[in-house]
Amino acid sequence: MLLATALLIIGLLLVVYSADRLVYAASILCRMLGIPPLIIGMTVVSIGTSLPEVIVSAAASLHGQTDLAIGTALGSNITNILLILGLTALFQPFTVHSDILRRELPLMLLVSLLAGFVLYDGQLTRIDGLFLLALAILWLLFTLKIARLAERQGNDSLTREQLAELPREGSLPVALLWLGVAMIGDADGYADGGR
Repeated sequence: MLLATALLIIGLLLVVYSADRLVYAASILCRMLGIPPLIIGMTVVSIGTSLPEVIVSAAASLHGQTDLAIGTALGSNITNILLILGLTALFQPFTVHSDILRRELPLMLLVSLLAGFVLYDGQLTRIDGLFLLALAILWLLFTLKIARLAERQGNDSLTREQLAELPREGSLPVALLWLGVAMIGDADGYADGGR
């Protein structure tokens, strides 16, 4: 029991650190490819913050722990919406001025309903997986479209915060090194701890 708990904690810390390094490396690569910083902020950073859940779910699924994979996906979203927003508002009430948030909120509600729909029969088939991945691609394209629009307007508070998180400089070898380390350092320890 103690070993499993230790593996869980160590694995979780490695996943979070790997996701952070992956965002760092991908941001440097995108800058070197000439991708506008705003688009990097809205895609790389937003996807990168979900990488721990993606890696844990993928590793759990590969180990045959589908309950852990589904629980991670659903539980992390519930936690992000209820616990994180709740604690943030409790400690520091805030007003949301982001146009992007107002556009993405209905999309988040729709995606939650669609996830409930595909899981309603108690099975998640390959067709369901393809359907959800297709929606993820559509979401990414939608986000890129919003990013380009916001880049032209340049007045959105959420995108300014995301831009502040991006590294300003870095070298290609360092970026490739961190990219490799982050991709190799998956969530095996975390998934093993969940057994």
